Parts: sequence; C-alpha cells; structure tokens
Amino acid sequence: MLYPSSNDDREDLAALADRARIAPSDVLGLAASSPDGAALELRRAWLARAHHPADSTLKSPCEGDVSRMPDGQGVHFGYERDLSADLLESRTPLCYPVPPGWQSLRVLCRSGQAALSCLLHLVAHDAPTLPLTVHHAGRYFETATLLDLWPRQVFTPSTGSPTHVDVLIGEPVHCDGRFGLSVPARLTRARRALLLDTTMVGLQVDIAPWLDTLDGPFAAVFRSGLKLDQAGLELANVGIVQLFVRDGAKMELSAMGAALERIRALTGGGLTLDELAALSAPWFLDRPYLERYAGRVFANNASLAQAIGTGSKLFDDRCHPSLLSPEAVAPFCAIRLRDGDAPAQRRLLHRVESEIARRGLALANGGSFGFRGNRYELIEPEPQAGQPFLRVAMGYRGGSDRDRIVDLFRELAALPALP
Repeated sequence: MLYPSSNDDREDLAALADRARIAPSDVLGLAASSPDGAALELRRAWLARAHHPADSTLKSPCEGDVSRMPDGQGVHFGYERDLSADLLESRTPLCYPVPPGWQSLRVLCRSGQAALSCLLHLVAHDAPTLPLTVHHAGRYFETATLLDLWPRQVFTPSTGSPTHVDVLIGEPVHCDGRFGLSVPARLTRARRALLLDTTMVGLQVDIAPWLDTLDGPFAAVFRSGLKLDQAGLELANVGIVQLFVRDGAKMELSAMGAALERIRALTGGGLTLDELAALSAPWFLDRPYLERYAGRVFANNASLAQAIGTGSKLFDDRCHPSLLSPEAVAPFCAIRLRDGDAPAQRRLLHRVESEIARRGLALANGGSFGFRGNRYELIEPEPQAGQPFLRVAMGYRGGSDRDRIVDLFRELAALPALP
C-alpha cells in the first residue's frame, strides 16, 4: 500500500495551483511555516478570484447580464434561486459507472442534507398513495432527524423485519461511535426508490449490488461534496446527486432531473452564484483526482486502524471499517474505550493531548470536513444517541507526521488500562 509523503502534499498543492492558473511558488511559500499554510494560501487565492462574479452581480440581474466564472464561462439567470448548475453538472465522467439497463445524470444541491431533503420531496410527490414505508440502513444522526421531521402520513418508519419497503435509505459504511457495514443482499428490498448516501466512502463503492435491491424504477446516489471532493480546501458546501432511472421507466430521466431541479429551486436548495464560482475549481468533480485524493485519505486512516488492531484491551475493536472488511473504507477512526464512560473518554482525550504536545505531533484539535490535515475531537452525543468516542481523522498528508501519530495510538492500544 502506498502512502503520501510530505513532499507529495506539496507537489499536489503545486499541481492544483497550476491547474487554477495560480503561481505555485506563491502557494508553497507558506508551507515551511505551517503544515496547513500552503493549502490555506491556495484556498485564499482561489476564493479571491471566485468571489468576483457574485460581488458584481445582483441576486436579480438585468436581462442580458452575464456573469463570468473564473475559467471564463458565462452564467446568466433572472433570479439566483433558479440558478442552473449545468456548467458543473455536465462535467464528465459521471461519478459512478452506469450499469446496463439504466440511464443517469447529475444534479447539484446546496448541501448533502439539502440533497436528501429534495430527494424525499421528489419521492413523496410522485407517489400514487401515502404513507410510504421507509427503512434507514445506516446510523447518520442527521438522516434520522430529517426523517423524523416528516409527518407520519407521508413517511412512516418500517417496523419489524419486512421483506419490502417503499423507500430504502442506505449507507454502505456507517458509524455511531462504532463502525458497521451495510450488506445490500441482506437488506429489505425497495418497491419505489433507493437513496444511497456515499458521503463516508466517496467513489469506493460498487453501486450495482445496491441497485439490485430495488424493484422500482428510480435510485439516487448522493453525498456531501464538502468532505472528499474539494482537495481538502473546503471551498463551499454542496450536495452531489447522481440519478438513476431504469430504461423504459414511466418517468424519463430528463423529466426526473427537471422535477428535482424544480424542487431544488422552490426549497432554496440550489447553489448560489458565489458557491457555483467557488466550485468551478478544475479539480472539483474530476473523478480521477477524487479517486487519488480520497484513496490516500482512506489509506492513512486504515494504517492507523491496523496499528490499533482488534486485540487491544483498551480500545474497542470496531474503530474503522477496514477491521471488519479489508475492502471497507472511511476517512476517520472512531476510538472508543472498551468500558469507558464519558469521564473515561475525557481522560483519554487529556492523555492524547499531553502526548501530542510532548511529541510535537501535527495533529490539530477540531472537526474536519476536507481531510487534508490531521485532526482529532471528542464526540459526545446525547445519551440516547450513543457513547462518546475520540474521532481521529488522518488526512491526505503522509510521511513522518503520519507515522508518529500512528506510533502514538499503537502504544496506547498496547496498554492494559488507561492510567
């Protein structure tokens, strides 16, 4: 397995800058002072250029006004809420290969949750009868919370172990402090729609077995495009949807896409001009680059997971999905004490923080959406939602910084108990 070195990080940022027509030397000049310096400078330089279209365009421009994206492409609209994202949606190839018997297209929304909300509206609006039974094969708390907002007369959770539901919402890899895997062949089948959330795994999923769980004509694979799709620069929030419609379905693919776009506009779920310009960066929706970037993030987190292993007396076995299946991926590890309550997890946090300071590790306290640098944070959910855990997100960077962090948790995992 190949891991990125520190030089690889610099070379990658230089290549991104060059693609964006930004002088690589201007970006890399700050790399020596901070591990994040070059990435933040590239982000600043790109966004300074990307803000120009929105800075000079009203939310309701005059007829004939054209805004120019950083690459020179023109955008015209009458009202920003109706803004088309076609210049990004039409980028090729699509994220996921289209199996025989299906047609597919891409739609962008303002966030991953906006994407799911718009998809639920689409499924409910097209239903001949209500309520629709729904099964959530996953653990993401915001998905469960969003479903709870819908009246039970529209979406009702399935009970027991039904063989079929109307709507299946799936997560190939899920985490609530412990990782789990969803195996499509073992799940209930969907009569009307499959909504597959791939935020955790990016492109590292075979969607064909998931489509096989669907008896109906319509599926959507969606994810938050803030997490792995922006080279760790966190340019703008965005939800990426790839629609799939069976050949010969009652509603054609183009009509399905148009219906989703209309819902997006009506609910305010579309991109603003500022967000559209920020996301026009040449590496966004570049499938080969995404595969390489996410692959390295996944590899670094698998390396940390393997160092912790499954035989630790201190830590739970399921800190990462690669410990459950060699092919499973995730962009972070969830490190939880075997018998630790919240005070014990805080003691673990303090021990980790003291070791970070003593060893001078490049591991920052905070959440991470882009996964370029290394981050950690203590997650303390509501008592009914699960136990606390330490979330350690190993980023894109490799080299000695990664190795020394891995060594820290290998040593902690070997302890019989937390002092």
